[in-house]
Amino acid sequence: MPLFSSFFTVLSVASSVGQAFASYQQAAAMKAYYDAQAQITRLQYDQKRIEAKEAGTRALRETNRAIASVVAKGAAGGILTNEGSVLLQQTISLREGAEDLRMSKMNEDILKNLGALEFRNLQVAGQTALQQGALGGLIGLGTDITGIYQSGLFSGFGVTPTPTFEPGIVQQLDENDRMGIL
Repeated sequence: MPLFSSFFTVLSVASSVGQAFASYQQAAAMKAYYDAQAQITRLQYDQKRIEAKEAGTRALRETNRAIASVVAKGAAGGILTNEGSVLLQQTISLREGAEDLRMSKMNEDILKNLGALEFRNLQVAGQTALQQGALGGLIGLGTDITGIYQSGLFSGFGVTPTPTFEPGIVQQLDENDRMGIL
């Protein structure tokens, strides 16, 4: 019978170790997933940032065209281009272009910060998943080994399980012993 018992003891321990390893591998896969998501997110936000920068470049280009048009129309009409209504139109076009450029730059900065934040959050989620998986595997292994020990499967290896009692039962046994009751 000890051979039969030791086979199941070894099988139980091996199964518990396998479960702990599988739990760790699953956690490592989740970390890899979160790391990949972080990289994808970084690329997506970089693309959006580039689009915001291009919008600023377009705003400058349009402002230059508007100012050139105002100057050309004024000069074609024989008006001085550096005074009066021509200068006012240039100033208005320049102000609008500067606002568009400023807005584009602000969007670029916001996207940069959001991208960095989301990237870091996904990295932390991956690290947390790995830590939880490793800890869960170790806790599961410890729980399984304790269950194997308490079931007596280690008894063939020179280890005797200690019986555990609920506090109420132990107190009742002590009281019965004092009273002489079996």
